[in-house]
Amino acid sequence: MLKEILKVADEIVREKGFSRKIISNALRDAIYTALVKKLGKYGEPVVEIDLEKNIFNISVPKEVVEDVDSVWHEILLDDALKIDKDAYLGKVIMVPVTIEEIGRQLATTVKTRLFEKLRDAEKDIVYSEFQGKVGEIITGIVLKSDKEGVTVSIGKTEAILPKKEMIPGDYYTRGDYIRALLLEIKLIKGWPQLVLSRTHPQFLKKLFESEIPEVFDGLVEVKSVAREPGDRAKVAVYSTSSNIDPVGACIGLKGVRINAISNELKGEKIDVIQWSPDPVKFVCASISPAEVLLTNIFEDESTIEVVVPDDQLSLAIGKRGQNVKLASILTGWKLDILKESEYKELRKQRLIEQEQEMKEFYMIYSLDNLTVLTDEMISKLVAAGVTDLEKLADTDVDRISEILNISHEDAINILNAALDYLASVLEE
Repeated sequence: MLKEILKVADEIVREKGFSRKIISNALRDAIYTALVKKLGKYGEPVVEIDLEKNIFNISVPKEVVEDVDSVWHEILLDDALKIDKDAYLGKVIMVPVTIEEIGRQLATTVKTRLFEKLRDAEKDIVYSEFQGKVGEIITGIVLKSDKEGVTVSIGKTEAILPKKEMIPGDYYTRGDYIRALLLEIKLIKGWPQLVLSRTHPQFLKKLFESEIPEVFDGLVEVKSVAREPGDRAKVAVYSTSSNIDPVGACIGLKGVRINAISNELKGEKIDVIQWSPDPVKFVCASISPAEVLLTNIFEDESTIEVVVPDDQLSLAIGKRGQNVKLASILTGWKLDILKESEYKELRKQRLIEQEQEMKEFYMIYSLDNLTVLTDEMISKLVAAGVTDLEKLADTDVDRISEILNISHEDAINILNAALDYLASVLEE
């Protein structure tokens, strides 16, 4: 039975890559747990196992008696003296036992618990080895491929590339090498499951690091990535060094670098764009190849209006809206694409609306609405830059007194009148 258990342990060492120390600890814990359950309240066993030093000692507590009723808990005095020369009736001594002596049923329990302990150890190994690799590229060998995805061998464990994380056109058979991003580690029925992805934007970013030395060395930084996997992508790059062209470095001589990445992604077309801290410049570059005539930025709506020539509207938007969609993801701005003729009409309408708003503003906030002000007072205020009632309400009393050459009390009355009027307008 011992040889059988040790043989199983050796097989696990070879297959799973466990150290003999891990196997020793797992086997010790399994035997100890099984014996404690068997002994019950009569005491605890002592288990010493070190497969590297060939140490395999198991002892259980037994009481020295004249007549043995339970071989598990008692031992005859003559037998006890062979183990402990100071043994006497009633003394509890530790008696060495073998796997065979403890019985096949208990040994089977030990084997079951050993596998449980080793599975727990394997979980820890998977976590410790791969937890720090989440977000990195993993290389493995395909074990099988089905409608659910691909099972990949990675060292001593396995990973799953789900169908939804595969690039359209990805096809693998058993034995194929595969590169993918380690997306996450999920717990499936308590077991860590490595999940891979080839569609995640981070996968493209990591490919830039692996294929382009300037990116790997930190001389060129990948700022953002937007993808429609297998079809098209936009990548924004930047370099703090004026001696390095980040776009050229990523494309390579005759496109050799970017083509290598594109081939890994099943021919995905990749636009490499120069990143800029100026959002307008960045957006103009991202909407390439369309020419941008002008832009309007609406920060409160996180929107940038982009005007292009009439004949380039479809180019700016792209097939199925792909170009503008990727540019929006890449820059983090909502993009509203307008053709030039459309914008001219829109601008006319906006000017009319703006003029109307100005008229309404003047009618509501004109200094003429304040009856306590004379024409002469209004002229003095306007000359001093106090052109409407809102500005008057924000002006200091002493300043009003100085502009109009009136008493402090009269200035307070004028300020209060302005505030009362604005309050009534606000209420309406």
